[in-house]
Amino acid sequence: MSGRQGKPALGLYIHIPFCKAKCAYCDFYSLAHSEEKMDAYMAALLRHLEEVAPRAAGMQVDTVYFGGGTPSYLGAARLCRILQTVLRRYDVARDAEITLEANPETVTEQTLCGFREAGVNRISFGVQSARDTQLRTLGRPHSAKQARAAFAAARRAGFENISGDI
Repeated sequence: MSGRQGKPALGLYIHIPFCKAKCAYCDFYSLAHSEEKMDAYMAALLRHLEEVAPRAAGMQVDTVYFGGGTPSYLGAARLCRILQTVLRRYDVARDAEITLEANPETVTEQTLCGFREAGVNRISFGVQSARDTQLRTLGRPHSAKQARAAFAAARRAGFENISGDI
C-alpha cells in the first residue's frame, strides 16, 4: 500500500504496558501498579524509536497507534515526548490518524486537551459495557457515568474521532 506521496505506507504501533489494575480477562502484556517503571520504559522506548527510524526512511507513516495496557495512564507529558520523537524522526503524513487508547477513569478534560495538543486526533475508550453491574463483574474501575463523562470531555477537548470498545 502506498502512502500519500507515493511512498510505501507505514503504521506504527506503540505499546504502553501500564495499567492501574490488571483486568482478569486481559491477555495483553500489561503491568499493574508499576508507575515507578514508567520513566525508564519511556526512555527505552525513545531510544528504540530513534534507533529504528533510519529503517523507515523512504516510508510515510499514515497511522500511529498507542495501545496497551492503558496508554493514557502514562500521562500527557510522557506521551507528548514520545509523539514528538515520532513526528521529528519519521515522515508522518499530515492527515495521519494518531490514536490513543484510554480508560475513562484515567482522563480529565485537561489531560485530553494535552493529548489533543500533542497531536493525538483519535481517542479509543475502553468502555467494555454501559451497565454498572457488568462493569463490576468485569472488574472495571470505572462506572457507566464516568464513561459518558469521558466521551463528553473528549468532545470538549476537540476530539471528533472517538470510539469505545464494548
